[in-house]
Order: sequence, then structure tokens, then C-alpha cells
Amino acid sequence: MTKKTAVVTGAAQGVGEAIAERLATEGVRRMLLVDRNGPAMADLVKRLKVQGVEAHTLTLDLADIDGLMRVLPAALEDLGPVDILANTAGSTARGGLADTTPEGFDLLFAINVRAPFFIMQMIAPKMRTGGVIINVTSMLAYGGPPFLMTYSATKAALVAMTKSAANTLKRDKVRVLGINLGWTWTPGEHETQTNVHGLGEDWRETVGANQPFGRLLMPEDPAALIAFLASKDACMMTGAIIDFDQFVAGTVDDNPGA
Repeated sequence: MTKKTAVVTGAAQGVGEAIAERLATEGVRRMLLVDRNGPAMADLVKRLKVQGVEAHTLTLDLADIDGLMRVLPAALEDLGPVDILANTAGSTARGGLADTTPEGFDLLFAINVRAPFFIMQMIAPKMRTGGVIINVTSMLAYGGPPFLMTYSATKAALVAMTKSAANTLKRDKVRVLGINLGWTWTPGEHETQTNVHGLGEDWRETVGANQPFGRLLMPEDPAALIAFLASKDACMMTGAIIDFDQFVAGTVDDNPGA
């Protein structure tokens, strides 16, 4: 991927941060990092610079559609042609059938569906031949627990949108793929599990030990898959939604009490 240019949303921490670092390792030399946490992105820029990456940041809350439509085009003009877009940013805010408010519903769809749609809309015309868009969705697109019903709906929408975008852009030789991500440890997930669900600080180890492969996914896992999907080795695939999980959708666990 030497000398390629990438845009990564949700780049301040977790999966987005790991993607940026992995793409730098693979040879990407220009990046636009998008997140609402400017100071964290500034720290990432310093680390990427050591690897020879020219990284720019766009501090933006993706729920702000007016801000997105105003500032992203100018940032893309400065960046130039794009080879890779990783739509990683998202909200996992809780909300079920009984307790989701109209405001909470709209906010989740604004961040998880509307933002990636319009980011693709603005970036696709600027992609070089052979460019790739990778949307990070969730295994919960198949359906999730009651308290994540609204979140699950957003990820199902993103899956459909990913396939439609792949069909739209195939003749432009731009590939679009999705990753249904399983349970992954991130700093944000850690905060949710400890502060919202009351798990102990060691929940990653205790919960991970009961997973089929003995641990939770880590941000570096999807980052490695994205590096492959963005490479020439995956150049003949588009429209695929990859289940990146240690459980198999549609089956029953043979050890549900574990």
C-alpha cells in the first residue's frame, strides 16, 4: 500500500486507531483522521509521523450533519485522491423497544447510518481506480439483545447500504465491503461495561475466558482484516459482508452456560 491515501473515521481510539496504525505499517503515507476527540487524534498523529505518515485531522461530531457537509469537502480537497475509506465511527448507545426516545433513535441513526452514507457520497468521486470502502458494522445486524434493539437496526441498515454502494460503484472499479464485528474490547466498550453494566475492571479477562476462542476480539484483529481487504490480494471482491466473530450466526451454542 506504499504511498496510498486513507480516510479513517472514529480514529481517536479503539478500532479506528488500530486501523490507522496498521495501515501505516502497511505503507499508507497520507491519512485524514476524523473523530470528535481532537487531543487523542493529535497524539495519534505524532505516532504516525514517526512512521513517515503525513496525517491530518478533522475534529467533528458525526451527528452534526451540517458540520460534516460543510467541512469534509474542504478537507478532501486538501487531501487529494483517496484509496481507502474506513468508516469505523459509531455509537453503541443503549435503547430498546420500551425505552428508546425519538431523540435517541434519531441520534443513533445519524451517527451509524446517515454519517457513513454522506461520507461515502463525498469520498467516492475522489477515489482512485481500485479504491476500497470498508464499513464496520456489527454481528448485531442480525438482531441483538433487547437493550440494543435500536443499535441493531442501525447496523442492519448499514449492511444493506454497504451492499447497495458496492453495486453502485462496481463499474467505477471502487470496491465496498463490510465487517460484522463481534464483541470487541475497546476503551469505549470498557467504559460501557463497567459504568453501565456494572462489570468489574477485569471483565475483559473474565468474560473473554468464556468465549469459544478464549478471549474477546481486540482492535488489532479487525485492523488486520481491513489491511487485507484494502490490499491487492482482495482486489476481486466487493459487496461482501464478513462475519468477524467466534460465534456462528444462525446456530445454537453447544455450551450456552459457559
